[in-house]
Amino acid sequence: MRFKMLGGVVAAALWLGTTPATAEWRVYEARHFQIYSESGEAKASELAARLERYDKLMRMATGIPDDNPAKVRVFEVASTDDIERALGVTDSGIAGFYSSNSFGPFLLTPRRIEYGGDRYFTPLLVLQHEYAHHFMLQYFPATYPSWYVEGFAELIGSSAMEKDGRILYGAPAKQRGNELTTYWIPLQELLVKDEVKDFDNYGQGWAITQYLTMDPARAKQLRTYLALLNAGKSNKDAATQAFGDLARLNADIRGHVQSGSWTVRPVKPEIALPVLTGSRALRPAEVALLPEMVAFDDDPLSAIKDNGEREKQAKRRRALLARIKDKAATFPNDPHALALLAEAAAVIDDKAEVDRVTRQALAIDPGNVKALVRRSLFLSDQAKGLAGPARTAKAAEARALAVQANRADPDDALPLFAFYQSFNLVGQPPSPAAITGLESAVATLPDIDEMRLVLVEEYARAKRWRAAMTALAPLANSPHDSPQRKSARERMAQLVAAAGGGASARSPAT
Repeated sequence: MRFKMLGGVVAAALWLGTTPATAEWRVYEARHFQIYSESGEAKASELAARLERYDKLMRMATGIPDDNPAKVRVFEVASTDDIERALGVTDSGIAGFYSSNSFGPFLLTPRRIEYGGDRYFTPLLVLQHEYAHHFMLQYFPATYPSWYVEGFAELIGSSAMEKDGRILYGAPAKQRGNELTTYWIPLQELLVKDEVKDFDNYGQGWAITQYLTMDPARAKQLRTYLALLNAGKSNKDAATQAFGDLARLNADIRGHVQSGSWTVRPVKPEIALPVLTGSRALRPAEVALLPEMVAFDDDPLSAIKDNGEREKQAKRRRALLARIKDKAATFPNDPHALALLAEAAAVIDDKAEVDRVTRQALAIDPGNVKALVRRSLFLSDQAKGLAGPARTAKAAEARALAVQANRADPDDALPLFAFYQSFNLVGQPPSPAAITGLESAVATLPDIDEMRLVLVEEYARAKRWRAAMTALAPLANSPHDSPQRKSARERMAQLVAAAGGGASARSPAT
């Protein structure tokens, strides 16, 4: 599943002490990934090669170019028990997840699954499934029905890899066999209704996606269907215009499920070798803070409208900040510890701590991009409380830090966001370069909700209603219920009304 965390508190023993004392945590670099693992270079290389081949497969299938990739951090832990401790839950059934925060997108994957008994439900399947979620969100975030979001991830996740590197694209999702034989929602209902109660997205989602992807005529219809949804058509209109007779489509797919006849395409994606381009040992502070790094969540608390839920999540974040403070005190000069501490303080609006930590980090390393960005955002926030020349001067100081961070790392999206905020937070009209930079930042890190919501409001101020609704659609139409989705749907309704009700973006109810 794709799991967007809400700031769970992490058990102190997570990962640490679960492997032999001789094991060393390292980060291994590949073209599209950073593998954090204590399994050793051979295992990390094997994992990276598998992920790179699946990345290439999805690029071949979608036509997405391989330029300037945003690397995904992959945290490989011992077992699903470690994942549950990371989330502060028990008996959840969660075997891995994908999320994103200000440090970038990441996956958490186990080497061992502790529950179940299904021999087909493997850690590698989970990893491939979660990376498919990242690929969809990173390269073509848009409006998708829930069955397709999970169906696409299951299609990639279930595709088997042969010893020679070939991938059997479209291989049966054997882990979903029981679901497919006992549970089915007629497509005349599933493709028409906005919400289908108790629908299982995984098994049937895989069957529909596999059939529509592998059949040439139906694949063309699938592309039309998705285009119609993103052009603002209702579920019913998009489905009937693209597929025609939905009863016939339902019968065709059900027939394939019952016959067990599936088209499988052997594909051998070629990747550059050696797959690993370098590695380094994690510093003691990085190892100590691995649990907190995975637990860190910076989705805007303001998007949670329910007061009780918002306070619950704020309490969890405060507890996480306290843990980070305790550990960071042991590593007072470590840039990673200071960066994580500043970010954790910022998400609960602890201005004094942000001020203290960013000063400390920049005193140690004046070119620290993370500290420059956070300091810039802090100064912009300060400036909005000032007036006249003092406000202008403080905003200019914030802007200068954002420019410095951008020059230090032109590929980092966050300095572009900080540059835009040096106008936006103080009520100054953003320059064209600032708006272009914000758009670029969202395109680079599309799953950072805060940046996306700021872009929505920039478009709304300019009365670019279609652009605002398109930017908001991935949040408003998320297949996973969340406080962020509820808030986004409320905002979508306001945008539709402001546009006169004739907007060509998805209704907030779909």
